[in-house]
Amino acid sequence: MDDWRELVKQRRFAEAEPLMLAALGTERDEDPYGDNIVARAEFYEAWGDATRDPIEATDRYNQADFYFSMYASWSTSGGEGTARMTDVNRVRNKVINVKKEL
Repeated sequence: MDDWRELVKQRRFAEAEPLMLAALGTERDEDPYGDNIVARAEFYEAWGDATRDPIEATDRYNQADFYFSMYASWSTSGGEGTARMTDVNRVRNKVINVKKEL
């Protein structure tokens, strides 16, 4: 199975991760508008949502935070940055909530 998105639908994140990373590239010049950065962030957030292990969930949410924060840092105006921080804050709140359960 080559399509990482199909693996995600099946909640097979560990198998999907290397395919996703290969498909989306890792260099900024491959992603001038941030679509791949957001896709990576959404992938890790979904993985965090899907896992029942609070340590793993925190790790995945932190990865999502990294990518959402990177995308937000590329904003060119206050309003744009504020809008992009919505994703960052949502994921950070998930980390806080998971840590409350520990």
